Amino acid sequence: MIETRKLTTILAGCGLVAALGALPAAVAANDVTSDPTPLVLAQATAFDDEKIEAFAAALVQVEEIRASYSGPFQAAQTEEQRQQINQEAAQEMMEAVEEAPNITLEEYDALLQAAQQDPELADRINQAVENTQI
Repeated sequence: MIETRKLTTILAGCGLVAALGALPAAVAANDVTSDPTPLVLAQATAFDDEKIEAFAAALVQVEEIRASYSGPFQAAQTEEQRQQINQEAAQEMMEAVEEAPNITLEEYDALLQAAQQDPELADRINQAVENTQI
């Protein structure tokens, strides 16, 4: 099972590309100490199992993309190169979420924020991620 810490690491890892703001604002808000918006809190309890499973599948895709760009990002020699890599990775991540079945980018963003604030939701997502990878 992926631990809550692992999920937090995956979510924070999205900060690799979120640093430039290329992802929507909700995805870019990967700081777990920030105050959640009322919308996110209201939606946290509204996520059904189908939405959690769709999010988990999209999250796995996003993590694979992030991991594929991590090496080039680390190897970049200039800030300009890092920015270009960030932009490419962010675009690919957004496309992966947009193409994912049964979830919109807005729902993905809301779930991402809610999971950072709600350990129970994070546990549900962890279980769904584990089931996705089996």
